Amino acid sequence: MRVSALILAISLCAAFGVHPLSAAETKKPTATKSKKTQAKAAAATAATFSVASIAAVSAFPQLDASNQACAEAIAGGQLSQAEGLCLKALDGANKSAPNTKFHATALSNQAALLAQQGKNTEAEAGFRQALSMYESVLGPNHLAVATSLSQLAGFYYAHDRYAEAEPLYKRALFIDERALGGEHPEVAKDMYNLANVLALLGKHGEAEDMHRRCLVVREKVLGSQDPAVARSLAGMGICFAMQGRHEEASKVFRAALSINEKALGAEHPQTEYCRRQLASAQYQLTGSTTP
Repeated sequence: MRVSALILAISLCAAFGVHPLSAAETKKPTATKSKKTQAKAAAATAATFSVASIAAVSAFPQLDASNQACAEAIAGGQLSQAEGLCLKALDGANKSAPNTKFHATALSNQAALLAQQGKNTEAEAGFRQALSMYESVLGPNHLAVATSLSQLAGFYYAHDRYAEAEPLYKRALFIDERALGGEHPEVAKDMYNLANVLALLGKHGEAEDMHRRCLVVREKVLGSQDPAVARSLAGMGICFAMQGRHEEASKVFRAALSINEKALGAEHPQTEYCRRQLASAQYQLTGSTTP
């Protein structure tokens, strides 16, 4: 069972400089670029929130504690403190548990820190090294490997390297679906991440199919009024908008907005995001932003 998911998710979110569903709304580029940017925004946080912790009950509680402290410092933006904690965790792993999942987790945390510091070459190398170590120690189909694949894919996604992110997300989905079954929230996250990358690569048919699969799972597992369902609807809306299918986009944005208003409140960033996207789709249809 995966634990401390939010800590690593937030740390990667901070590392990649993204904000849930709203970060790309600061500019108004050309229509085509705007839709692409919106699609990136819709997926960015989900891409990072799909990352789950691989920590488990272990024989090395001090190493687990060091890794968690490092992740928490990164999540809190305490970069100077995080540097020391990451070095401590890596040193401890090298001495007590070299070439283990604890060592790989320390490498992953350091890579997230490097990414937040803008040291992208070193960050990519760190994510790759962590992935290789997980595969070597745990085997290619372990859930920890799926987590690491999602981390590296999220890094590529954040740097517009969608073609490199796609196979990693596909492999993460394969591993998670095989281990957890087709109706699991983590599997739905993988589907959502992959769907958004497919849309950004112009593979709209595949993206729409994946969004629909994700939506079915989330509605069944989480209920039809969960904010994750709203995110899936919004992602589907972006996919429609990128194809000029603004009437269909309006319908799903309206449904997502309704869910978020009830579940999160009218002023929540995700609610505001859906409201903006609905207004944009309505404008494309009628020349007015009024639904």
